[in-house]
Amino acid sequence: MKNLLLILLTILSVVLPASAIEIDTLWYRTMSSGARDVDFTPDDKYVIAWNNSIEFWEVQKGVMEFSVPTEVAGDYNYTEQYLVFAKDSTPKLLDWQTKEVIEGFEKENENIGRIRTAKSKNEFMANTFHINTKSSTIIGNMIYFYDIESKRKVDSLSFVKQFQKDGYKWKRTIHDYDYVGTNDEIIYVVVDDVNDEIDNIPPQWRKRHYFVHFYNRETKELVDSVYSFTNTNEKFGGFNNMQVMNDRSKIAWNHRGGEINFYDITERNFYSKIIFDEADYVPATNIDLSKDDSKLVVTNQHTTFLKIFDVKSNTLIHEYTKGSFQNSSFSDNNELLITNIGGFLILFPSHINTSSVEGTNYNQLNLTVTPNPASNNISIQFSTATNESIKLSIIDLLGNEIGIIDEGNIENQNYSINYNISNLAPATYFIRLELGSEIFTKKFIKE
Repeated sequence: MKNLLLILLTILSVVLPASAIEIDTLWYRTMSSGARDVDFTPDDKYVIAWNNSIEFWEVQKGVMEFSVPTEVAGDYNYTEQYLVFAKDSTPKLLDWQTKEVIEGFEKENENIGRIRTAKSKNEFMANTFHINTKSSTIIGNMIYFYDIESKRKVDSLSFVKQFQKDGYKWKRTIHDYDYVGTNDEIIYVVVDDVNDEIDNIPPQWRKRHYFVHFYNRETKELVDSVYSFTNTNEKFGGFNNMQVMNDRSKIAWNHRGGEINFYDITERNFYSKIIFDEADYVPATNIDLSKDDSKLVVTNQHTTFLKIFDVKSNTLIHEYTKGSFQNSSFSDNNELLITNIGGFLILFPSHINTSSVEGTNYNQLNLTVTPNPASNNISIQFSTATNESIKLSIIDLLGNEIGIIDEGNIENQNYSINYNISNLAPATYFIRLELGSEIFTKKFIKE
């Protein structure tokens, strides 16, 4: 088995970027194609990868249990019973626990864009679009709102397609959108105004403006508008998906350059920012917030990094470099991160607190688990300069306590214990050491 694992790692090191090996990886798997988005199920039992299908990967063992074909990335409805997705230009519902697909929506005449769901009612929004075959650009200026229970469109919001400015014909395209506010009373729409899609103007005069418009959900009245930044031929920043924070009144996004800015919808002002790169124009490939809004992960596919920040102090907690990281998401318990590098799906610890993370302080104890991987017995060792009480236990990837190995006061500062793991199912686990008020963990694999 050990030789097989060595061969597997050697093969993967050839086809997988070196950074994926350097990550404290719990597992990595090959998807059918690159992911458009990644997420977890609300119970953290599955990782979800959205590509040409919704792939469900079991967290504990890293096995894909089932998949459902889809055309776009979707989201959970407000009760989190269903995943809303689309196939054949038709919205559909997936009961992710029973694996049942529920039909009933009418087919659209155009493609359906990214699906965003309300968090206070059974509603979702999506734009429709078509591809300009001459320029290979997306053309779509209509957002529809759907009622999930009746499975019908209830209303819509439209945008101008072209307008005159500075002597040029500009084209406007919907870039992103979502619900904001405790009762989903506001929606934001990111629009992309570009002057080089219609007239063939010289490169030095080409511009692309990004604006974030806020509308009243019911009246469609424009209530706020924020200029984000302008791309030119010399400075190109890109624009990633924005993230609505869990209190629903604030948004985080790559507002300009190497910054993540935080915007308060109620106060209508920017109140904080995180510098993830000192360069003026560095687009974030993806950002995601932990479920308590305390931590933020930002990835950049081109300058190759994944960084985790503390939101309150705006400080860097952990980072990986030299990897073409694309999408990323925290688990609901905030203890795990999922990301993808091309067609590889990678699960690893979030490194945001010592209760769930291997590697923060354990080296000062020299906490070790041998052999690793193991089949029947493991030896756990550490050294400490104190005589505090301990609790030594095994937890799985979902944070569940599987068993208690030892508990009480230690007499020897050079601690060692053997433990039989033959009854554990093959998977990845953690040894968790609670030493006084501190917590340390060490990963091991049961073959």
